[in-house]
Amino acid sequence: MLFIIFLSTMMIPAESIIIPNYFTIRSLGWLDSYQGLAVPFMASAFGTFLLRQYFQTLPREIYDAARIDGCGRLRFFLTMVLPLSKPAIATLAVYAFLTTYNQYMWPLLITNTDGMRTVQIGLAMLQWDQGISWNTTMAGIVIVSLPTVILLIAGQKQLVKGLTAGSVKG
Repeated sequence: MLFIIFLSTMMIPAESIIIPNYFTIRSLGWLDSYQGLAVPFMASAFGTFLLRQYFQTLPREIYDAARIDGCGRLRFFLTMVLPLSKPAIATLAVYAFLTTYNQYMWPLLITNTDGMRTVQIGLAMLQWDQGISWNTTMAGIVIVSLPTVILLIAGQKQLVKGLTAGSVKG
């Protein structure tokens, strides 16, 4: 029941809770800070759903064998489950990074100084009333897309494993 309630939060659009989130961040004193940019997105219903579904695919026999060998729950999780879950964790990490890195409205709302603005806001600031300097804007887009490309290249092996897990009978 708790999982269903947690999962039902995926049906609530992020735009509808942006004002309560803003008031919470303001009351914590996190406006114009890295905590205000990052903490609201560290946990998500999608991440919980993805990892839960992956953990359920792990055979129960692995846990039973570990218990017979005297392995406790924490040790089993750290030594067995986490190494087996690298593809799912990598997939979630890339997804979470891309969704938070590409946000525009939330960083614009909680940051006040140019030093704390994100790159997406910086790209929008390259435009002015007289027009757009296309060469500067395109150079900015290339620079902004580099971390995403590097992350995808670095995690490609784990991403492919995570996306194809369970697609072929073994």
